Formats: sequence, structure tokens, C-alpha cells
Amino acid sequence: MPYLQSDTIEAVSYDEQAHLLTIRFRTDGQAIIYEGVPQEVYDSLIFADSISEYFETHIAGIYRERDESLGGSDEWSSSLAASFSRSRAASSNRAR
Repeated sequence: MPYLQSDTIEAVSYDEQAHLLTIRFRTDGQAIIYEGVPQEVYDSLIFADSISEYFETHIAGIYRERDESLGGSDEWSSSLAASFSRSRAASSNRAR
């Protein structure tokens, strides 16, 4: 599972169809699902200069959230890998 360069956020996953952003935090491993998050917000988060700052400014307190205990399941890893693959492909296409 790829990790983010952030002191606060360990990893993220995004469900395009449901517009659900899952964020796993480094401090306690807690995973929170944010509902109704647009694709653009997710893309901006993972490519932000400061992931923690972007999260605090554009996600926390804005989108409805719920706790989710994913505890290292294969579903989390698969979703995360697919999510990063799509984002990297989209980034490559935008750079051309």
C-alpha cells in the first residue's frame, strides 16, 4: 500500500461512483469516510504541497464523515491501489 508524505495522513482511497473519500490517519490508524467528495477534491488532496493543510482547509468540517474500521483488509489495499493508479493516469494525461 502506498503511503502519503504527510505527518497526519497515512493513506487515502477514493470511490468514484459513490464519491466517498477514505482517509487513514497516522496517529491512531483510524479511518474516516467523507461523503459526497468530488473527484477534483480528491485529486487536489493527493497532489497538494501540504496534504495536511489541504485536508484541514478543504475537507475537514466540510464533508459529512463517519468512522470506518478497515483494519488492514484486502479491500482497503485493493481500493487504494486502484485509486492511485487512476489518479496517476489522470495526472499523466493532464501533463501531456
